[in-house]
Amino acid sequence: MAKPVTVLTGALGAGKTTLLNAALKSGAIRNAAVIVNEFGSVGIDNELIEASSEDVVLLPGGCVCCQVRADLAEALMRLERGASRAEIPAFERIVVETSGLAEPGPILQLFAESPALAGRYRLESLVTVVDALLGGAALAEEGTAFRQALLADRILVTKWQDGTAGALEALQARLREINPHAGLMPVARGTAEAEWFEPAPFPASRAVPAEALRAVHDEAITSFVLHWEAPQPLAAIGAWLQGLADNYGARLLRVKGIVAVEEDPRSVAVHAIQHLVAPPEFLPVPGGASRVVFITRGLEPGDVRPAWPSAAGAAQPQLPPQAAPRPTRPHPTGVSSGAATRR
Repeated sequence: MAKPVTVLTGALGAGKTTLLNAALKSGAIRNAAVIVNEFGSVGIDNELIEASSEDVVLLPGGCVCCQVRADLAEALMRLERGASRAEIPAFERIVVETSGLAEPGPILQLFAESPALAGRYRLESLVTVVDALLGGAALAEEGTAFRQALLADRILVTKWQDGTAGALEALQARLREINPHAGLMPVARGTAEAEWFEPAPFPASRAVPAEALRAVHDEAITSFVLHWEAPQPLAAIGAWLQGLADNYGARLLRVKGIVAVEEDPRSVAVHAIQHLVAPPEFLPVPGGASRVVFITRGLEPGDVRPAWPSAAGAAQPQLPPQAAPRPTRPHPTGVSSGAATRR
């Protein structure tokens, strides 16, 4: 019997990992193996999920909709083999959290076209997370975020408490215009309901434009990681992130990291998206070396490096897959992996 697959997508910083963590901790998602895809060579999302004592499979740097699509198929087959040999706990379903840069169309095509996956896995639902504060502007560009909403079976609106009622109503109206077939609901941070991840049948009357199935990225987008060994004052890290948000705004597509601070032995998760910096989140794991992953439009490591002497930068920023042949900015080739686990 084919195992159901839920694909969780949404723009950078929309709150996918927060939602997934809440679903796993609350039991809204049970007995699931989780596959995480991130753009860039250093994974952060998988460690944020592992902080709740859950292991995941981390796909290599790049977007699951492009050159990593074959790796997604292989990861699914590897999970099946591991469970059949009792190398990993048995699982009943799969959750794939995509990079915020991932186009959803090619992922849908993978499940529809792959002979290897036929009869083994079935795509049950495409869940798109939309940030109420920044989602309207992202949809107006009619790029990846637009297509993520267009093809969704369910749309979950996050961060709506931080805006106005009028802004939320306008965003919901726009989302219903883009995709009247999708279930649409605002969700509170740290909450998750099993019904959000239940099967969502595709309406037979729904037409999907061919252009929505294309995978296209902005070649100006780069990814790199900063790292340092010594813990820093929490206030200094916060001031650094806020300064970046104030100075670079829209060019700072996403910042996500795990850092060590002087005031507390626990690791601290930090997040920023464009001009917004989220409050720090203390994780139930000891602090270690700090690393912060950047996804930017046209920024270099030297543009964002903090003042403390121990901070180092990536030797080369990484470009999206189709820009990889440019010799000055090679695409990452490293692969990290973990084990699937029963939820």
